[in-house]
Amino acid sequence: MTTSPQPQPLLQRRQLQLIDLASELEGERFHGHFASRIMAQLSLPYKDPQGATEWVRRNNALTLTLTPGLVTSPDGSRNRAYPYGVIPRYLMTWMTTEVVRTRSRQISLGDSLTQFLGSLGMNGSGASGRRVLDQLHRLAVASINIEDARDVGTRWAITGENFHIASRYDLWFSTKEVPGQDQLLGSTITLSEQFYEEALKSPVMLHPQILRALSGSAMRLDLYVWLAYRLRNLQKPTTVTWSQLEAQFGSAYKHQRQFRAKFLSHWREVQIFFPQNTTAALPSGLRLNRAAKALV
Repeated sequence: MTTSPQPQPLLQRRQLQLIDLASELEGERFHGHFASRIMAQLSLPYKDPQGATEWVRRNNALTLTLTPGLVTSPDGSRNRAYPYGVIPRYLMTWMTTEVVRTRSRQISLGDSLTQFLGSLGMNGSGASGRRVLDQLHRLAVASINIEDARDVGTRWAITGENFHIASRYDLWFSTKEVPGQDQLLGSTITLSEQFYEEALKSPVMLHPQILRALSGSAMRLDLYVWLAYRLRNLQKPTTVTWSQLEAQFGSAYKHQRQFRAKFLSHWREVQIFFPQNTTAALPSGLRLNRAAKALV
């Protein structure tokens, strides 16, 4: 005897949890986290681009080119390594937030690894600690080029900037697990003048609870930061085409329909935290509308 399949709920349990959180946060005043404008417009790799000499992302006229630096391992070997995944996004948010809070280029990770990881919205396991410091090291040695190339009537104008995230870094790694020891031993990172100025110029306010709720997906975090930036600065309704979205958020999809399906699955969760009707998925792309009230 066969049984008929059970009807699927219109909303998944996770979506209901996000809706509940959005309702709790609506209108709440909070001391926010911040992302730099550059990271709201362009993003880092989702997966490790192993073997690639450079990594490129485009947002209309803007192009970000990331070149990996050399990372030294405990055995003395040196390999080129990209920052990638969720962790560098949390780290970039943390660095920008600290710049806004302290107005200082030198940032301390504090004395407690567990406390530091908690401030990033991560757990305090040894594996997480090693991954965070490794990704921070990768960020510190990477080179970034931001270029703006556009047609301005009778001329083709190109402006660009080369910079590093850090001008100096002092990181202490634990080579073995020692019970009861949870110290960062004075690890610090000194931000480059260029990144420091960019972080202060137009920081994008983010809600720490939303960052935690959307964790687990680098694309989801990128989409939240991008919408927080675009909707606050939107002058008139606009549609961002699927080709433009794929250039900014895509990651080696064979067909655009595969990218669209992945993008929309994340968008359905992220849009919960923005006022109703500020975004809408269309056959041509994602429609952005000005918010009638303040964003969450």
